[in-house]
Amino acid sequence: MGWRRWVAAVFVAVFSLNGVAGAAENWIELRDGVKARFLTALKSTDPGQPKALMVMFVLSNPALVADQSKVIEIADQLFGRVVLVAAEEKEYARAIVNLLKSEKKVGAETVQVFEDFMYVRGGNGVWLRQAGLEPWKVAQDPNWMPPQPETVQLSTGPVYVDYIGEVFAPAGVTKALGVELHSATAVTNIPAKYTEIKEVWSRLDHAKLAQAGFDFVHIENYGEPLRGKFHVRKRVYLDIRRQPDGTWPVLPDTAPFKDGKEPLVAGVGLQFEDDATRFAARAVSSIVPVSNRSDNVAGVTQGIAVSSRRLLTAPSAMEFLTPKQ
Repeated sequence: MGWRRWVAAVFVAVFSLNGVAGAAENWIELRDGVKARFLTALKSTDPGQPKALMVMFVLSNPALVADQSKVIEIADQLFGRVVLVAAEEKEYARAIVNLLKSEKKVGAETVQVFEDFMYVRGGNGVWLRQAGLEPWKVAQDPNWMPPQPETVQLSTGPVYVDYIGEVFAPAGVTKALGVELHSATAVTNIPAKYTEIKEVWSRLDHAKLAQAGFDFVHIENYGEPLRGKFHVRKRVYLDIRRQPDGTWPVLPDTAPFKDGKEPLVAGVGLQFEDDATRFAARAVSSIVPVSNRSDNVAGVTQGIAVSSRRLLTAPSAMEFLTPKQ
């Protein structure tokens, strides 16, 4: 529970942030049935240190904050789902996830205590969770490497599948499949990235997807491999929703960006899978930007590395892909 000197300053502003009132229903669904709600976000300074983005959350079951075996993973999910992209866009070098641990009345004031988890951006663009003052708040392994991707040969060349499996489903969807891949094709070459997505879609076993209960497929095509667990990369994505008659839509020759609507939506930015996450991320992004880095992040088309939306990993990409004809 470090950074206590910041707590008083934080809660001067908690109730003045526009839009936070009335957010009681905005619970963000995490793994294992855990839910979190965004409280507020602030930029804070520590003498001699770069400015930090502080984001506060409350859990639907506050007792989980005291569960040392689970709370670090919960903080990591919230950092990846809500805080990471805003911190990267706004050029912060440090970010802190604060989870409400307890609150009590002291006279006319309410005193709230948080557990804090610090994340720092490295020079390679990868963010790492730092060790806390308490021994159980361990640092993230800086040598962590993502699983080896599977190579899938397309007619245009190889793509590398980083992940294929179930992800958190957006509103109105029963079960969602996520496909994360990267290739040497530059993200700025949107037609070529879309061509790769389209061919991967054609290789997916659509009947098997329907039999497995999937009614939504989210395909992300990045321009570079993962460098770490928390790494913002550029991407092109496509969302495909199974139609009411049970069939999958036919993909057009060009990406359905302009006026994209269900059952096909394409994009190059960040897409939030639920209203609560969108609400929290937009509120965090409303914090005044500060420049800590010289590199230009303007125009970043965001995507998050090891997606916090992942639920279940398929044994292999070939579980859902049909052989190349």
